[in-house]
Amino acid sequence: MDQKNLRTDLHIHTTASDGTWGPEEVIEELKSNDIGLFSITDHDTTESIEKAAALAEENGISFIPGVEVSVSYNKANYHILGLGINPQNHGLQAILERNRVLMEQKDDESILYLEARHGCVSFCEYREYINNPERGGWKALNYLIDKGLCSSYRDFFSLFIGYGNPFEKLDFAMPHEAVEAIRSAGGIPVLAHPGASFYSKDYKAVIKYMLTQGIGGIECFHPENDHEITQYCLGVCKEQGLLITGGSDCHGDFVQGRRLGHPEIYLSSLRLDGIHF
Repeated sequence: MDQKNLRTDLHIHTTASDGTWGPEEVIEELKSNDIGLFSITDHDTTESIEKAAALAEENGISFIPGVEVSVSYNKANYHILGLGINPQNHGLQAILERNRVLMEQKDDESILYLEARHGCVSFCEYREYINNPERGGWKALNYLIDKGLCSSYRDFFSLFIGYGNPFEKLDFAMPHEAVEAIRSAGGIPVLAHPGASFYSKDYKAVIKYMLTQGIGGIECFHPENDHEITQYCLGVCKEQGLLITGGSDCHGDFVQGRRLGHPEIYLSSLRLDGIHF
């Protein structure tokens, strides 16, 4: 196949973070959708990369190792993709581990908050609870679903009205720290989904700031980027000589509206200079 016509999806999650598919299922879905280039970009973990890389090679599919790093800026959370990384890099792994610990601590805090308000919630029981990663999401969410307090990740946040989003104000890595770690791992840092609903609505200001932090690309194509945002991002990338990337942000069956291969992206629409696949 002419590489320009290579169908591409550079933002996919697995059971290693909050998706419902393991690497095997991802590969089968890629084959079904004629996607020839992909990246696994789990939240703050590279656990699925080795298996995905081996399966991609076996099936003749091009693969870019990746990760989605949580960062904090101006009392809000943002995501930076690291594409083309060496997952064994110690500096990158240190930041990912720290982010995961923070999330686990916040989950504990959330359950303790709800224990004081709902008799069915028990922190001791939660600590013993075994989460099934194939359900997608995260441990605290699935525990509360099983308790009947919510039915989806959207419901989860409604439990904290008056207390605030439990994931806000987490002291994740600073953007420049994530950028430096990704580059030290041989990757290129890319601002993920500038149109995301949990980002500042002033996406232009977010992009401007992230440029000062050293990002090397922008995820121009994403389900939450409308036409205006996509065109603005493309203009910035072309003007600044940045990577142009895109992906579905597919979480398997966990997040409705995030279907593998949508938006439909071909390699000819991207700029991936410096990334080997």
